[in-house]
Amino acid sequence: MAKIDLDYSALDALLQFRVTCDFCANYLNTSRDTIIRRIREDHDMTFAEYHAIQMENTSTKLQQKALQMAMGGNGTLMVFCLKNLAKWSDKQETTLSAPEGITLNYKV
Repeated sequence: MAKIDLDYSALDALLQFRVTCDFCANYLNTSRDTIIRRIREDHDMTFAEYHAIQMENTSTKLQQKALQMAMGGNGTLMVFCLKNLAKWSDKQETTLSAPEGITLNYKV
């Protein structure tokens, strides 16, 4: 029986999204086992590991686009990027007085 080739360009395009191995197999008209076997043979990793790498690429592209839009003046995305990529946060300082006269300061 001849070895079935796997169209990695098509697989990689699918794996930019949160799809299952079964979905990929159906779309590529091959079996789930063939996909799993080829990834193991060609890349020495599981389908989940290979999929995670492709999703990292998607995440990077989305971050680049969000930064581009933020730098272009999109205020909502600018705040989002600062909070999520630059680790900024909205901190509120509150002072509470305990009955014994002790003052507590904490940040929310």
